[in-house]
Amino acid sequence: MKNYFSKTWPTLFAYYRILYNIIAILGLGILLVHSLPKAAQALNIYLGMTLSVTGFILIILAFRAFNLREFLGLEPEKQTTLVVSGMYRYVRHPLYFGTIIFIAGLYLLFPSSNMLTILIISYAYIWIGSRLEEQKLRERYGESYLKYSQQVKSLIPYVY
Repeated sequence: MKNYFSKTWPTLFAYYRILYNIIAILGLGILLVHSLPKAAQALNIYLGMTLSVTGFILIILAFRAFNLREFLGLEPEKQTTLVVSGMYRYVRHPLYFGTIIFIAGLYLLFPSSNMLTILIISYAYIWIGSRLEEQKLRERYGESYLKYSQQVKSLIPYVY
């Protein structure tokens, strides 16, 4: 290309390097501008997948503290002590925390007004459900739950 330019436009050859750089920068700039929407979409996909998978794993880890048959109501509850180990060391409602993360990921994967509505309704349900569950747990475990609730955040570890 350099030889062709020097033979075809010998008077402009002194400006070859600056013209080359301008053309390269403009060309890359055009490619960048056209790829930004795709890059933003890819970021949503990667972040959405990461959050969804992380949320799902957190939900599974939270369930490990319980007998699934008892949790689903297929067997009578035998749990008599307050669970404060595993994920419950970091957050009082790890199932809700995992669900919050999972639904945020789904919204990033499928951004739409319908998904936003699901997100808002789910978050409202989680907040109300956690308040009702807090009341039940205070009644059931008394002082030990009050002490635990002062040490461990409710829905988001170390934050809320």
